[in-house]
Amino acid sequence: MDNSLIVITLSYACAIFTFVLLIYNLFKYDKYDKSDLYFSLICADILALLICNIPYYSCSGLDKPWYPYIFNIAVFMQFALGGLVSVIYTNYMSCYLKIDTEKRRLIRIGMFEYAVFYEALVFFNLKYGYYYTISDANQYTRGRFWFMGQVLAFLPVLYAFILFAKYKHNIYKTAWLGTIIYIAFPVIGALIHLKTQIPVTFCFASIGVYILFFNIKSEQAFLLERQQKELAESKISIMLSQIQPHFMYNSLTTIAVLCDKNPAEAKRATLNFSRYLRKNIDSVNKRMPVPFSSELEHVSTYLELEKLRFGDRLRVNMDIQSTDFLIPPLTIQPLAENAVKHGICNKVSGMGTLSITTREKEDSYEIVISDDGVGFAPDQVMEDGKEHIGMENVRDRLKSMSDASMKVESIVGVGTTVTVNVPKKTEKHGFR
Repeated sequence: MDNSLIVITLSYACAIFTFVLLIYNLFKYDKYDKSDLYFSLICADILALLICNIPYYSCSGLDKPWYPYIFNIAVFMQFALGGLVSVIYTNYMSCYLKIDTEKRRLIRIGMFEYAVFYEALVFFNLKYGYYYTISDANQYTRGRFWFMGQVLAFLPVLYAFILFAKYKHNIYKTAWLGTIIYIAFPVIGALIHLKTQIPVTFCFASIGVYILFFNIKSEQAFLLERQQKELAESKISIMLSQIQPHFMYNSLTTIAVLCDKNPAEAKRATLNFSRYLRKNIDSVNKRMPVPFSSELEHVSTYLELEKLRFGDRLRVNMDIQSTDFLIPPLTIQPLAENAVKHGICNKVSGMGTLSITTREKEDSYEIVISDDGVGFAPDQVMEDGKEHIGMENVRDRLKSMSDASMKVESIVGVGTTVTVNVPKKTEKHGFR
């Protein structure tokens, strides 16, 4: 079979598959992920190169009207886009390898300058013919520095490989093989082109793109599975951090004592304890903020159970001026529990006051949880790293679910104040 027919057929097939891949990626495009942008540009560039392959062989040596113009454009575009795809791929790798923002910026600037230099050489070739020339008979001939042009086109790929070798620890080992194969395929195509003068470089590059695509999807599936596992573990951690064993033991012991002294009160305490457990467990699966009134009800249930144990030693003051806002579940109760457990219970007298206040401000809702417990120094390091995991969970959920902030102020011997600010959602910022 004639080489031209083989190349045209292969180019058609690869162009169709690359076009499908490009459309698919555009539909799944994530504007916040720069690697998605560069991958789409790689597909578009290779698609254009494959399309240029077709008139290269269809018009070569023919002097029909417009054929010389089409042939000249096809050859020029192959050289121009051939170096550009390498530059785009290097930018893609800088994102895919999770290189820090400043280094990515420097790589992007360097690749842009390199692309300008490379394209200038391709443009000046039209006059000086050092890469290639096209005869009056519409025939392509390699120029004196053709090989140098191929080397320049592949230099960014070499740099991308260096980046991969340096930052491969930032991606999973399962993705290494796909990345290496993608880099290898265009090189193999270029070697075949060099040896046989059959331009299959971009056909091989399109195969490499498919390998890269499936490599990305495999890694995304792996990451999704891992994230789901971490989410499940996180939910268990959150639940356990809120249902502290000491509180359960103390509550059950108090209920047991009440069963003999005051059965009616024991029944009420049992129902409260049941509601407390159910609220904690149900809240773990909630991914959206809940009305503050719901969270306040949960806090009140918890404090009723604690007052059964402490009696008059635990005083609770509530000044609730506003409840018309949303807050992540399991955020206020842990703060109240922290105040009772670490603040008031550690006082020598074992007596103290817990205050909860809410008020509406101009641009936010403010919640203040304060106690007159033992307090702590700002630079105090807790002896056990697990003691305050609940506080960190609260801070993370407030930020991620409501863009809320949490400020902790404490003075040794005076007490601790936790202030939560939940911003009002405005249309300006895309919220209702």
